[in-house]
Amino acid sequence: MLLHATRLKLFSLVLCVVLSLSASAQNIQLSVLVSDAASNKVANATVSINQKKFKTDSTGKGTYFIVPGTNSLTVTSVNHYPFSLNLFTNVDTAITIVLQLRASLLGNVTVTTSRNVVRNQMGVQTISATQLRKIPVVLGEVDPLKTITLLPGIKSGGEASAGIYVRGGGPDQNLVLLDGVPVYNPNHLLGFFSIFNGEAVKSVEVIKGGIPAEYGGRLSSVIAIDTRDGNKDSVKGSGGIGLISSRIALEGPLIKGKSSFIVSARRTYIDQVARIVAAKKVGGNGYYFYDINAKADYFINSTNQLVFTLYTGRDRFSFDNSRTQPVGRSTLFQTYWGNTLAGLSWRQQLNKKLSHETALVFNNFALDSRFGAPTSTFLFTSGLQDKQVKTDWVYKRSDWLTFKVGGQYIRHQFKPGAGGVTSGIQEFKSQVSDQYARETAAYISSDVNVTPNLNIIAGLRYSYCNQVGPTRRVVYDNDGIPTGEVQQFSNGQSIAKYHYPEPRLSVLYKLPNTASIKASYTRTIQYLHLATTSGATFPSDLWVPSSELIKPSNAQQVSLGYFKNFGDNTYEASIETHYKVMNNQIEFRPGAQLLLNQNIEGEMIFGSGKAYGVELFVQKKQGKLTGWVGYTLSRAERKFAQLNQGKSFPYRYDRTHDLSIVANYPLNARWEASAVFVYGTGNALTMPTGRFTYNLGYNPGDRTPIFTNINQYSKVNDYRMEAYHRMDIAFTYTPKPNSTKRFKSSWNFSIYNLYNRANPYFLYLEVDDDKKIVQGKKVYLFPTVPSVTWNFKF
Repeated sequence: MLLHATRLKLFSLVLCVVLSLSASAQNIQLSVLVSDAASNKVANATVSINQKKFKTDSTGKGTYFIVPGTNSLTVTSVNHYPFSLNLFTNVDTAITIVLQLRASLLGNVTVTTSRNVVRNQMGVQTISATQLRKIPVVLGEVDPLKTITLLPGIKSGGEASAGIYVRGGGPDQNLVLLDGVPVYNPNHLLGFFSIFNGEAVKSVEVIKGGIPAEYGGRLSSVIAIDTRDGNKDSVKGSGGIGLISSRIALEGPLIKGKSSFIVSARRTYIDQVARIVAAKKVGGNGYYFYDINAKADYFINSTNQLVFTLYTGRDRFSFDNSRTQPVGRSTLFQTYWGNTLAGLSWRQQLNKKLSHETALVFNNFALDSRFGAPTSTFLFTSGLQDKQVKTDWVYKRSDWLTFKVGGQYIRHQFKPGAGGVTSGIQEFKSQVSDQYARETAAYISSDVNVTPNLNIIAGLRYSYCNQVGPTRRVVYDNDGIPTGEVQQFSNGQSIAKYHYPEPRLSVLYKLPNTASIKASYTRTIQYLHLATTSGATFPSDLWVPSSELIKPSNAQQVSLGYFKNFGDNTYEASIETHYKVMNNQIEFRPGAQLLLNQNIEGEMIFGSGKAYGVELFVQKKQGKLTGWVGYTLSRAERKFAQLNQGKSFPYRYDRTHDLSIVANYPLNARWEASAVFVYGTGNALTMPTGRFTYNLGYNPGDRTPIFTNINQYSKVNDYRMEAYHRMDIAFTYTPKPNSTKRFKSSWNFSIYNLYNRANPYFLYLEVDDDKKIVQGKKVYLFPTVPSVTWNFKF
């Protein structure tokens, strides 16, 4: 009897296992894509299937196994209204679910998450397109790069400055990405505006500490700007007309539900207005810029997507006084510069655990300058071009363990410059040899939830750079002094090789009551260097690769922060401290010649730097009054053996105190007000402390003495300009929509520098030889500047 009972239990167990395996084998695959009405992917949405909950990935996708027949499905997201349906299917199925945004009185998204606390990275801040459009800007042109300088730890060089300085780093130490494509010169009009059209931008993310292992090639930060996806259901448009520029965007489906496009364009019309107002005086003079963004995506199926992005933009400045000068005395000057960027990416979800994104990337920057006089003509061209392939793989092993692995290969071509002078029948040409470098990197990282409260992201990036021919190179001795010899390298011949590990570590520990502590360590390597004497970025500046004489720059940074949310996540607050050391920093000797110089390495000096500080950030994300306060207390220094007697000195853009206040407030259903206040310690400058007269000798004819005046200096960057402060305000009026409600518009009225603060742009020395007096004269740029912009959507 006991034997029969045992056999019966064993038979029942086997039967259950067989039935279970059979049922499992009959499960079908359900692929879900979650997006919003604007075709933006909804990441981390909760998909509930028969009361079992899953999460969508960063691209809004999820793959699940369900039983054939009718299944109850609900999709929820904190920023969207829930969506439910009963799905009947007996075969593998792919569906797209479009969620509707939860709108406040102003139609904006209300975010109520504790992401500030639970996000396992520190030093990361994101600005949405909605926030960008609310902030007052000069001449009404929305500018992502200007906006991020309102965040703690990120500084601009001043009004109309092209440079961005993150935690004591230089302007070339930021990896600026447009849809994953690197940008070398992100500015129009020498820094007045960035190349990023606000009509196309979806979001801006800045990483200034704890940089993930998938990013490399720059020391200080990652500035990732993502553009909007097109609408997959209907054709829509938007745009704006301002005082000096206009912009427009058009989007819609290529294949309804599967493929979309978006194209946006922008152009200034300063040149056209000037010609209308003063046609005779202006003639061919003028300046304008334009840019065009295009993006298209195509879902091959539920698990494969192709995305193509394109940018092209140009600046053009011309000066022609032939209408106002006599024949034979006129001059003509024209210069063009701009970027062309392109990227094609393939995103694939192989299964519910494994996905990848692989991309081909191209970018090109070119400068062309021409100067013509009656008897001669001068031409100068330079540029930089990259071709890149990269791949990133994500393997979600479980809810507590995720791996990332990937790599990239970049072919750099540097065009330091070619020039020529034509005078009569004679022609002189000069060209600095193009330079080439191959940059390769591979990385792996793991994201581990050690406990419910402890998360660790550990990664290792290994990078390699090889400067190769064909090129010519000046030969230097062991002391870095040119020998006078020039060495020729053939195509592909190795010149200088470098390779380094770049460890990355981020730790998150959650505390009770929506609070957390975060810490990070980052080592970064930079193989490219910006050759500039201005401290900022200009079109004529040159990028050069690491070589035998120019060693790669490197930096190590440690950060520690406390993060806390208040009032049911209405308020986000954080305090972060950082300490960063930098080696192989580059400066140029006074009077260095950068253009058409084959021996540009000989103009460089090499040193080190350090930066440390504390950053405070408080943001109110809900309610009528929203905005943030950012404050930075910091110090940035440089040290070069050839400068300041080998002692440390303040970095030019060292700013002890930096404060930003941003506020938005709806006055009623039609009017909204916003304001910005900024304050910062003045930039550091080197100014003369005295002046003396030196006797050079005597004129050989009349034996009269020859004197020259020489300025005397003490310490480098020992003088401070006046503190910079400014307030901007803006009011947005939204008229009642028309009867069809398809066309909407708004008017933006803004005032830049409300109280007409005279902030010095730069200083120059004015000498009175009679009185033996040297005075510093200040040049001011922007007074109070009002502007109006009409924005529309249809």
